[in-house]
Amino acid sequence: MIPVDETITPKKNAMTLEQRRRRRLLLNQLVYEMEDEKPVYYAGYREVLNGTKVPEEIMGSSGLQSFLVEIIQRYLFAHPFNRRFRYLSSEVGVQLRKKKWRACDIAIYERERLKGYEFTNKYMSVAPDYVIEIDTKADLAKYQYQQAYFIKKTRELHEFGAKKVIWIFTENVPVIWESEADGPIIIRDGWNHDITITDGMTFNLAALYDEAQKE
Repeated sequence: MIPVDETITPKKNAMTLEQRRRRRLLLNQLVYEMEDEKPVYYAGYREVLNGTKVPEEIMGSSGLQSFLVEIIQRYLFAHPFNRRFRYLSSEVGVQLRKKKWRACDIAIYERERLKGYEFTNKYMSVAPDYVIEIDTKADLAKYQYQQAYFIKKTRELHEFGAKKVIWIFTENVPVIWESEADGPIIIRDGWNHDITITDGMTFNLAALYDEAQKE
């Protein structure tokens, strides 16, 4: 009989209670949103779990994403409607219901609706009137089509009470999605389009970008 070399795959050592506790704490830190009572993790969370990345590497925004948030907010704060609206940003959490929340890059609220509202360390329990999103930090591996995530989040924000949701995509071909409650999602290629948040408040992202680049 000719001897045959057998390759034995070593078994992974079972994690200790302390290792499981640390992993659970790390996973909690890497939750980007809660969807249908299940966590949506930051893109790249697996690399953090296996030690090839640290949380800060996947949780931060890119320079372009931050720049777009900055120039849009500059437009909003300079607009005469500034006294009418309140602008919340920094991935503000919106609590749709128990164990279900979404993160928003820019959430625009009518000031009148927030009168008497107590701001705490919890997510916002009041639906924003308008939402502006720039890309996403969510891990989309579980979706057969990535668009499904964006469509679902958009619909949920509308169902919660958002009148309009605007998506600005920066990767590959720049695209803008716009949708009003109970209306279709309108997709426009490029950024050189007038975006109306509400009557009397319209901006052109390409123009804002070009103007800011000249400063």
